Amino acid sequence: MAAVHQSSSIPLAARDTDSVSRTLAPASDRSAPSPPRNWQTCPRSGHQVLGYPLTEAIARRACQKICPMPDNPSAAAVKGHFGAMTDGVPWLLSEKIPAVPDRSTVVVYKDSARMDLGEVIILADNRGVDNVTRQPPEPAVVEMIADELQLEGAEREPRWFKCVY
Repeated sequence: MAAVHQSSSIPLAARDTDSVSRTLAPASDRSAPSPPRNWQTCPRSGHQVLGYPLTEAIARRACQKICPMPDNPSAAAVKGHFGAMTDGVPWLLSEKIPAVPDRSTVVVYKDSARMDLGEVIILADNRGVDNVTRQPPEPAVVEMIADELQLEGAEREPRWFKCVY
């Protein structure tokens, strides 16, 4: 009986030693995936889109590169130009970076109290037509988009917005 007990304990001891050595391995040896960012988790409730708010600053920076305004334009000209860039920026972005799924903006609630509306450049749509448009882009693609939009600091991180409709 002792021989059976001894022979059966050898594999267990070997397994125990192996698991201890894996547990004590340096962190650089273990390849744990980095935790997902907040924007990488797609919300399930309601119609929401992942994106960047289309601000006047983003439109102005795009205008400086593509179609600069004349010196001292009228307020009406600035408003009209901004309206055109609301459609133009997402289209130009999708032309330059094919991973941008939509060539338009959508009206969203900018705050959780649903008191302020705005337009968002769409990166993902949780009710998209197909799986590709539902999935958030890879972090490297998000970095390319943020670079193209010349975003800095916290505004480089896209976020989920609740759609108005």
